[in-house]
Amino acid sequence: MRGRELKQDLTYAIRTLSKSGWFALTAVVTLALGIGANTAIFSVINGVLLRPQPYRDADRLAFLWSTSQSSPREPLTPGRLVDFRDQLTTASGIAGLSQFSFNLTEDGEPERIAGSSVSSSFFDVLGTPPLLGDVFHSGTADDQAVVLSHGLWTRRFAGDRSIIGRRLVLNGSARTVVAVMPAAFNWPVITGSPSRLPGPELWIPGTVGDVPRTPVDQPDLAANRTAGYLRAVVRLKDGVTLDQARQEAQAIAARLAQQYPVEDGGRGAALVPLTTQFVGHLRQPMLMLFGAVGFVLAIACANIASLLLGRGAARRREFAVRAALGASRARVIRQLLTESIVLASAGAAVGAVVAWWSLRWLTRISPGDLPGIETVALDGRVLLFTVLLSLVTGVVCGLAPALHASVGSINADLGETSGRGSEGRRTGRTRDALVALEIAVALVLLVGAGLLLRSFHSLSRVDTGIHTANLLTFDMALTGERAQSPQSRRAFYDRALQAIAALPGVESAGAAATLPIGGDDFASGVTIEGKPQPRPGEQPRAGLQVVTPGYFRTMGIRVVDGRDVAESDTPEARPVVLVNETFARQHWPAEPAVGRRIRLGGAAGDWFTVVGVVSDIRHLGPATPPRPEFYQPYTQRSFPFMAFVVRTSGSPTALVPSIRAAVTNLDRAQPISGVSTMEEHIARALSRPRFMSTLIGCFGVLALVLSTVGVYGVMAFSVVQRTREIAIRTALGATGRDVLTLVVGQAIWLAAAGVAGGLAASLALSGVLRGFLFGVTAADPGTYAVVVGLLTAVAVLAAAGPAWRAMRIPGATVLRG
Repeated sequence: MRGRELKQDLTYAIRTLSKSGWFALTAVVTLALGIGANTAIFSVINGVLLRPQPYRDADRLAFLWSTSQSSPREPLTPGRLVDFRDQLTTASGIAGLSQFSFNLTEDGEPERIAGSSVSSSFFDVLGTPPLLGDVFHSGTADDQAVVLSHGLWTRRFAGDRSIIGRRLVLNGSARTVVAVMPAAFNWPVITGSPSRLPGPELWIPGTVGDVPRTPVDQPDLAANRTAGYLRAVVRLKDGVTLDQARQEAQAIAARLAQQYPVEDGGRGAALVPLTTQFVGHLRQPMLMLFGAVGFVLAIACANIASLLLGRGAARRREFAVRAALGASRARVIRQLLTESIVLASAGAAVGAVVAWWSLRWLTRISPGDLPGIETVALDGRVLLFTVLLSLVTGVVCGLAPALHASVGSINADLGETSGRGSEGRRTGRTRDALVALEIAVALVLLVGAGLLLRSFHSLSRVDTGIHTANLLTFDMALTGERAQSPQSRRAFYDRALQAIAALPGVESAGAAATLPIGGDDFASGVTIEGKPQPRPGEQPRAGLQVVTPGYFRTMGIRVVDGRDVAESDTPEARPVVLVNETFARQHWPAEPAVGRRIRLGGAAGDWFTVVGVVSDIRHLGPATPPRPEFYQPYTQRSFPFMAFVVRTSGSPTALVPSIRAAVTNLDRAQPISGVSTMEEHIARALSRPRFMSTLIGCFGVLALVLSTVGVYGVMAFSVVQRTREIAIRTALGATGRDVLTLVVGQAIWLAAAGVAGGLAASLALSGVLRGFLFGVTAADPGTYAVVVGLLTAVAVLAAAGPAWRAMRIPGATVLRG
């Protein structure tokens, strides 16, 4: 019996709604926008935050970091990695890894590929089986083995399944492909803070002592306690909690600090769960987006509820007839809820199409380093979410209208002709409350959007200290014998810079070990001559950069005191550095920095004389103030990898073929990579705030449109309900201006009520936005004033149409009718 009644309700709902074309179309489109937007954002959250990690028992994996007063996450030194590997009994395995790059010089054009050197136990610790072949295992790694990522295998080798056993020339040495990992094994770059660098596409085993390699191998790596470049992934033993492992790791760190007070003094240890390391920094922004799009759906629901209330008021005679014929109140409520759920289901169906289209747009505008964005799709979990959301939406939209419509007197409803009885007044009050709620929610969204847009505008206008116009950047990494000695590295880079600088259209060229803003980052402890020796762990640190002559001029960085680096700064000359203005102010606030001396690291080593002071740049990004930095001449300290900068007189990209040809003439097997303009490079660093401000801005506009529709609907309904009242006022002498004031005044009252609630909610939620803002406070009065004025104006304009119709109501004609 229940099934047959439900079928009858469903059939009647579809038939009734099909006869209400404009109403049904408006409701479906409104819900499709709200449900589709929620589905799209949930798809992103599902792909980025909720997707299972492709590792065996991923909840047992964590990353091990050193800690200090200056940083909560620092890489491990090789000696420290070995100590933890030998002493951490709560772990069943620990594997170290280092960031690496390789020049692949066969099978097509030479290409620089991001990779990683790892402990032989790396794949055993992670527990992910390969797609092809067999990975190297703990203690049994072939020194010349290489494991390929699925992406590299398909992109470079066209998915050749006979790749296992093939010899590849990487960094001038032949290596044997032993395995290909599955597509789901998308290992990111592991850094203390979120990185925008590409993840590794191949892995090689570590060297003597099973310690991951450095770009230039050094003897006795396992005894090195000063070079912190290693990350470590830990698998906890079954039954061991993360807190237990943390306590043991901290106890080991305390013992090492006593055993090696100079190298390890003041250093602790931190264990970070794998999921937190990978996507923990994205959890808050993703949830904020989900909350914002949830507000959009709330406005859509309020709109539909308002429409259903008006529709229910117009159908009171129908419900009274059904009640007179024996229909119970529960049956009427069920019928109306069924209609609401049918509308929501149709909205969900259309919303799935909206979500599919939105996902294509989202993947285009999303930051390229957003992990898992390539896996985002309308999969089973997302579609189940959409179905459940449509059911909840249907109930939320229809419950209040159903309860309103089911209450009343049969005789009164059958006899009422004015349409403005007590039930009409109660319906009007409920619709007013819904519209005020819409305005309040829209204000919260628009304030958030305004603050984020102002923040992004401020961020994009920050002076980074770099003259970005007509500036081209690219990377180069040397391999083989050329990379092994400082002399050979300098000789090649000298020839490359000379060849590039001689090209027509090139004004200047230079190079540095790392590219500012979004590139890699080096830092070192420093000792200041004449200052007391700091306690272990409290040594001041500064950014470390190695540069060529011409670098500062090409980048637009001014030498404000002293001199630039010079070709005369040879290895045989006295060691020199340049420091930035922040470094000089921090250590010699009332004295000139030129002529002072610093030492890298602790109490031993050479003294470096400061020969110049350069203007500050924001090396870590536009949102981070300049830090203390020092610059060494590459003639005295060279790296096998360098980031080149080229200043051009015209379009930088037009010179890329000529630059490639110039490098190829020097060495046909030498690739260049990461080619982009400096403006593009900085734009990538701003991709996440741009993504957030764009999405929240879109949600704010959508909320504004839906709120406008809501205000218009309530005003139009109010005019219809008050037709006789307005006619009487007109017949008694009310002017058109009086009627206009009556209708618009109601809209202003609704806007005021919504604005008051929205302001309170926005201020209460301001803390959520605080961490995303730059150059503007979460309570910025200018933003609030603009949003309040905009919503008030929109409410008045939305009421203008119904007010105009109300002014034209012919009083005498209505009263005679």
